[in-house]
Amino acid sequence: MWPIFSGQFLAGDDQLIAGYAFRDFGATFFKDHGRIPEWNPYLFGGMPFIAAMHGDIFYPTAWLRWLLPTDIGMTLGFYLHLVVAGGAMYALLRGLRLGWTAAVVGGVGYQLSGILASMLRPGHDGKLFVAALAPLAFLALIRAIRDGRLAGFGAFALVVGLAMLSPHYQMTYYLLVASALLTLWLTFGDRERSRPRTLVRDLGGAGVGAALGIGIGMIQGMPFLRYLPFSPRVEGGASSGWEYATQFAMPLDELASTILPQFNGMFELYWGSNFFKTHVEYLGVLIVILAILGLSLARRRGLLLGFGTIAVLFLLVSLGGHTPFYRLWYEVMPMMSKVRAAGMAFFLVALPVCVWAALGVERLQNGEITSRKLLTWLGVFAFIGLLGAMGGLQPFAEALAPEQRRDVVLANAAALRMGSIRLLLVVLLGGGVLIAMQRRLLTGALAAAALILVVVGDNWSILKHYTSWVEPAAVTYAPDALTTAMTATPMPFRNY
Repeated sequence: MWPIFSGQFLAGDDQLIAGYAFRDFGATFFKDHGRIPEWNPYLFGGMPFIAAMHGDIFYPTAWLRWLLPTDIGMTLGFYLHLVVAGGAMYALLRGLRLGWTAAVVGGVGYQLSGILASMLRPGHDGKLFVAALAPLAFLALIRAIRDGRLAGFGAFALVVGLAMLSPHYQMTYYLLVASALLTLWLTFGDRERSRPRTLVRDLGGAGVGAALGIGIGMIQGMPFLRYLPFSPRVEGGASSGWEYATQFAMPLDELASTILPQFNGMFELYWGSNFFKTHVEYLGVLIVILAILGLSLARRRGLLLGFGTIAVLFLLVSLGGHTPFYRLWYEVMPMMSKVRAAGMAFFLVALPVCVWAALGVERLQNGEITSRKLLTWLGVFAFIGLLGAMGGLQPFAEALAPEQRRDVVLANAAALRMGSIRLLLVVLLGGGVLIAMQRRLLTGALAAAALILVVVGDNWSILKHYTSWVEPAAVTYAPDALTTAMTATPMPFRNY
């Protein structure tokens, strides 16, 4: 984040070419007129500003742009939500009655998971906003249903309302489905529930909370629904149908990127079946190992069923048309013909994985992990790293790559080898900390600090590549010969 202090602008791909322009227009209009504009005259001869979804118009991040320069406000919006994501996950884990160290590790793992933190590079702020709010939605339902606190339903409504105002409706759609599954688990399958089951209160309260939250979002949702028939997403339009809906899903082979992003290639070395890729689904090697170690405790506490159902469903959703399941999802679930990039649903895989990782930390601290089990899993991931470092993963990459990307997968060989070496080093260093904790050589605050440090170092070593800083907006968008000539041309006609 330090470049912001030198005035630089975190301009991810979409923000650089489009997002800044309409956000600055909205902020400038508000400062000049004291209200939100309803029409943007600068796009396609004019477009509805609210109905055509010009970003976070009603979401609290808009306030930053009313008070600060637009570029600074946008940059702060991204980083504040990484903090929110970590804090929200910490709160959820504490709500699940986990200890401080486990909750911090889970929170750090979630906020630095690739599906969240790498959104800085493409500039997908709406995805980050909803993913950051997701743990709060789950926590609110736990407080309301398990703990019997009626205010939890109100908190759930507020979180859903904020997600609607983000305004990333596709991510919010996924979150609502996941919340429905969690509600069913809390009502019928929660082993740690102490209060009597009250179906009408629990299911009805969650339903009313969701409805109120959606209602909060209707300040932008209703104009959007009226605009929809005139948009490319109308039935039969360019942005609808099966071919459109299955674009930018997560191919099966890219599951490898959850532990080794270089296997599929990063940025210009990406050789997968999507047109391009500027994000990553990296979960963190240590987080994955801890999650595996935490599964038995998750099963004993019933959290394997509760969060596992969500993880499996949204893993299948994120894989899109690469599995037969998505055809069923596409046909059964409303509006799915009008959205694409199902891979974004992977945040609802990352969240359960981080819950299980926190349970793994809890087991490690309680002395429940045997040396044999710990060394076995460390050995598995060390072997993968060693195999890749020796070039043994390259033939697999070449076999999986589309023929038209063969030159790219060959060019990626050196990066794959270096990524495998990084993986091996992380397993050795992080594994040393885990072994020291398991053998009680590291305890207390020192153990917590060491574990948090290696988890942060692991994920940061990948995600540091997923930021894109440019000069301040005043420099980046400074007038040039073309814009100067356009400005000098009398209205209303321009032709360039």
